[in-house]
Amino acid sequence: MVCLRQAFIAACLALCLTTQPALAVDRITSDMVSTALEVQGYKVESVTRTLLGRVRIIASLGPVWREIVLDASTGQILRDYAVEFAPSDLPNPEPGDMPRGGEMLNSPNDLPLQN
Repeated sequence: MVCLRQAFIAACLALCLTTQPALAVDRITSDMVSTALEVQGYKVESVTRTLLGRVRIIASLGPVWREIVLDASTGQILRDYAVEFAPSDLPNPEPGDMPRGGEMLNSPNDLPLQN
């Protein structure tokens, strides 16, 4: 009876150790988001923490500015906000600030094509 119990515990432990990597989920990090933005041609203006401990990334691509908020503990993107400004109204925000105004873009497909 004791041997059966030990065998069962050993089998459970082996099962836990072999399935743990399969259950692990890669979390999105601020470095991953920054790299993805740079690959798309954006200039990352700032990466800061909010009062709630979230990561806030501000990036620009000509007249288009994006603000991405990431939950660092889960890797979930909570917000991806993009606005486009007219060439005559390009903002000059303080470092780390997301400029307000402009025309809100509903999806990445709305972004202007670069020449």
